Amino acid sequence: MREELELLSRRSFLRASAGAGAAALSLDGVKAEVARALADVRTTDSSKVDDGYWRKIREQFLLEEGFAYLNTGTVGATPGPVYRALVNYWRMMAQNPNESSAILQGRYDAIRAKAAAFVGADASEIAIVRNATEGNNLVAQGLDLKAGDEVLIGTLEHDSSRQPWRLRAQRHGIVVREVPIATPPGSPEEIARAFESAVTPRTRVVSVAHCDTVTGTLAPVAEIARAARARGLLCFVDGAQTLGMVPLDLHALGVDAYVMTCHKWLASPAGTGLLYVRRDLHDRIWPNVVTENWWTFKDARKYDRLSRRPWPVVAALEDALDFQNAIGRDRIAARVRALSGYLRSRAAEIPGVRLYTSNHPALGAGMTSLTLDKVSPLRLREHLRQRYDAYTAERQRGERYPADPHGVEGIRVSTHYYNTFEQVDRVLEGLRGLTGGRA
Repeated sequence: MREELELLSRRSFLRASAGAGAAALSLDGVKAEVARALADVRTTDSSKVDDGYWRKIREQFLLEEGFAYLNTGTVGATPGPVYRALVNYWRMMAQNPNESSAILQGRYDAIRAKAAAFVGADASEIAIVRNATEGNNLVAQGLDLKAGDEVLIGTLEHDSSRQPWRLRAQRHGIVVREVPIATPPGSPEEIARAFESAVTPRTRVVSVAHCDTVTGTLAPVAEIARAARARGLLCFVDGAQTLGMVPLDLHALGVDAYVMTCHKWLASPAGTGLLYVRRDLHDRIWPNVVTENWWTFKDARKYDRLSRRPWPVVAALEDALDFQNAIGRDRIAARVRALSGYLRSRAAEIPGVRLYTSNHPALGAGMTSLTLDKVSPLRLREHLRQRYDAYTAERQRGERYPADPHGVEGIRVSTHYYNTFEQVDRVLEGLRGLTGGRA
C-alpha cells in the first residue's frame, strides 16, 4: 500500500511538473526567449562590427566547429534562436493542437506586414507561400494567356521558374523563348539589352531570375522591368536567391511579381516563401489553390489560402526576419560581398581557374561559380569536402541547364555572413593544391 501511494505521489509530481512546463510554454514566452538572443547580436556601433562580432554571430548557429558550410544557395543554416523557437512552436502544437494552431495562425497578418516591410512592399501585396516553386507556379498558371502569346526567360533559369512556363506551352500553346546570358556577362547593360532585343510583337511577359542559381549573377531587374513596362509587358522575377542576401525594395524595382524562398539566405526553416504581386495586378492573376471564401480576399492573401498548414514554420519565419533585422540587412549584404569578392579576386589569380561569376559590383553577390581546368566537378567538390571540410555545390551541364552556351561545369560556392575569410582561404588552398598536383 505504501509503495502504491509513493508511486501515485511520484506520478502526481510528474503531472504537476509537466503542467507547469506546459503553462510556461506560451507564444509570449517563446518570443521573449528569441528577444533575449537577439539582444546579443544587435549593435548600433559600426566600430564593433569586426571579426569578433562575426564570430559571435556564427556562435548563434548549430554548425559544427571548423565546418565550412558553403552551400546556402541550396539551403541555409538556421540560427539557433530560430531553431529553438520552431521546436517550441511544435511543442505548443503537441500540447494543445487546435488552440496552439489558432494562436500561431493569429500572427499571420503581423508576419505578412513584417515581411512586406523587409522587402519594400505593402502587406496587401504579400502572400506567404511554401517556397519559390509554388510562387512561380501561382504566377505562371494564374495569368490569362492565349495560344501564340510569348514569354521570355533567361537561359540560366531554375526549373521552378522555367517549367511552369513550359507547362503552359504544352497545355495552352504559348511560346517560351530563352534569352542567352553569357557566363559571365560583361556588364548589367549587356543583360538588359539581351532581353530588350528579344522582344517581339507577340511578347507578353518577361520572366527573369534576379540572381540565377547557376552562376549567381545578379540581373539588372529594375532596368529590365522599366523597359518591359514601357512596351506594355509584364515583368515577373524569380528572387529565390536574393531574400536575405541583398536588401530588397520591390516598389523601387518596379516589378509586377516577385517570388522569394525563405530557407536559403534568410535562413528560415524550410517551408515558407513569399510572393509579391503588385497591387493593381491582383485582378489579373488567378489563385491556383482555393478553399472556402477565397473569393472574399481582394489582395494577395487569395494566393495563400491553404487551410490547415504547418503554422510553427510560418511563426518561425517572423523570428528569422527579426534575426536578420537585428544584425542589419546592409551589414549582412556588405559582409556577403566582402567574402565573395575576396574569393573571386583570389581565385582569378590561380592558374587553370575559370570564373563563371563576374566580380563586377553590380553583377556579383553571394554565390561564385568556377571550374578548374581538367578537374571534374565531382572530384573538385569532394576534394574540398574531404581535405578541407568545405561543403560546396557541384554544377554540371546537362538536361537541367541545356541552353547554357558556355557549358557551366564546376562548383558553386555560397558565402554568407556566418562564413569566414579563413573558410574562403581553405577553398583557395584546395584549388591551388589541385593545380599544383598536390591532391
